[in-house]
Amino acid sequence: MISDIISLVQQTPVYPFLWIPHCIMMNLALRATLGHGPTARYFARKHPLSCFIMSLLYIFPGGLLSLLLLNQPLLTFLTWSNQLYSATIIWYLMFFGPGDFLYKILTTVPSVTLLFAAAQDWQRVGLVASGVTTVLGTNPGTFLYPVVFATLKSSGFMFVKYVEQLAEHGVDKVAFVLPHHSTKTMVVSAVILTSHQLDLIPALSQGVAFKDLHTYLVIMAVSIRIITTIVIKNWDPYSSLESQTCSLIYGRPEDEKQEDVKEETKKDK
Repeated sequence: MISDIISLVQQTPVYPFLWIPHCIMMNLALRATLGHGPTARYFARKHPLSCFIMSLLYIFPGGLLSLLLLNQPLLTFLTWSNQLYSATIIWYLMFFGPGDFLYKILTTVPSVTLLFAAAQDWQRVGLVASGVTTVLGTNPGTFLYPVVFATLKSSGFMFVKYVEQLAEHGVDKVAFVLPHHSTKTMVVSAVILTSHQLDLIPALSQGVAFKDLHTYLVIMAVSIRIITTIVIKNWDPYSSLESQTCSLIYGRPEDEKQEDVKEETKKDK
């Protein structure tokens, strides 16, 4: 059973089985940004080129960041023909499809979006694995470099959203955070896979092959997606540990606020 799952994860081609769901989900996210319903379609008709460029930024953020970090020409993504052509077709169908059929299916049949989101997480773990392998191939023995690179490669979209928030609200009102548990899962995956390759955890490195560990992380990511969508909606499995760790290291902002209020009260008296 496990061997069948490992074979499935390792042999399933990213294109088109994982790539198409990714493109669909990112265009759905773009529609949410531009405004659900007719608002986004109106914007697309009025500014088709701007809408298309935004779609490419939503679909290829990790790839574009990877090119920059590897000091490769940014327009190299134009050579990714199959991915680019399919992304263009899906963008067109999402914004100009007859009867808005694709958007209506995605917003009325939750099981479809769940399936696509799970496929997207599957693909992102694969990007983490390839990112770790790429960096360690040229910079063996490093830890932070492959972890950060793999995280950016798989989760570049968080930077797109951060820039959007900066443009809308300004630097003084927007904090950089990991907004979704799926991004945190990619960070965890990058740490685990890098530790495996560097033999930092001998029991893990000697007992599990890299491809098997990759498969287990895919299963974990997909399972978390399903659980947080169906069983415990909007649950962040990392929030408790994250809050406790930050409170221990940095203190609680609520406590600091209470101290400030007490100081202000004393001054008023």
